[in-house]
Amino acid sequence: MSLAQDVAAQLLAQQRLAVLQLLADQPSGSANDAVLAEALNAMAHVVSRDRMRELLFWLQGQGALHLLDRRMDSGLVVATLTERGHDIARGRSRIAGIAALSGGEA
Repeated sequence: MSLAQDVAAQLLAQQRLAVLQLLADQPSGSANDAVLAEALNAMAHVVSRDRMRELLFWLQGQGALHLLDRRMDSGLVVATLTERGHDIARGRSRIAGIAALSGGEA
């Protein structure tokens, strides 16, 4: 893997962790893709809505969250954290492709 590919993979892993942490900080454990994209952008992880949806669908495939696809009526995808996703967000569990929590927030 080239340095550029390694850096891109690390950034992607950090973005995935950030999404899970954002959801874990919500009282309901849920948020839509527009809100999540804005929050990531505010954290200097510049992502488009399309990129945010790619992150969400990948995380769903890992069992870290559930999605409700409302694009046909509201234009939004709603993500809800699973127990597994919450454990990853808090550093109690790991999945390859998601950055490890640094600092031991668990």
